[in-house]
Parts: sequence; C-alpha cells; structure tokens
Amino acid sequence: MAKWDLGKLKVSDDAGSVSDRPTFRYLLDRLGEVKTQPDLEDLKDEVQGYLPLDQYEENYDVHSAINDVKRDYVNRAIAKSKNLNNAANLLGLKSYQVLQNWMYKLDIEK
Repeated sequence: MAKWDLGKLKVSDDAGSVSDRPTFRYLLDRLGEVKTQPDLEDLKDEVQGYLPLDQYEENYDVHSAINDVKRDYVNRAIAKSKNLNNAANLLGLKSYQVLQNWMYKLDIEK
C-alpha cells in the first residue's frame, strides 16, 4: 500500500507487469518528514523491497562484489590484449604497473 503521490517511477518486470516505485527524490523528501521513531518505521515499511540492497542478504559485502567486477574486467582485458601495457590501456589505467598491482590484490595470474 504505497502512498506515492509524488515521485512515481513506472517499472516493468520481465513478465511485463508494471508497478510504481518510489524515486530517490521521493525517498529523500520523505526522510525529511521523519520526526519520530514511528515515522521512521512507517517509511521503512512503505519502501521495503524497493531499495537496491533489499534483494541481498544481511551480510552483503560490497567490497567483494566490486572486486569480482574488477577481476572480470581485468581478465577480459588481458584476454583481448597481447601484453599488460595494452590491457592497462583498455582498462584506462595509467601504466601496466598499476594493472600488475590490481592483479596481485585480486589474485590474478597471467
């Protein structure tokens, strides 16, 4: 039961059903209205399931997720390049030494 008279965002899923979700601006405005603990609980109930991290478990590690993305891009750049200098250029890094540092931290072997 959403009360979104401002900041509606139409979202459709893979099945084609469309639903209204709060925009980030709406959430910020609603946070400004929170004065008491019950107000905060009401807001939390209102937006439960619509925030991006709601889909993850409680102990979600964002640093691990970022490292997974970095690892994927580094491996792809290395596979498409003939040397580490070219791979570093593909990734937008300043030098192959920076790439080597990333590879060490991410436990990637060439």
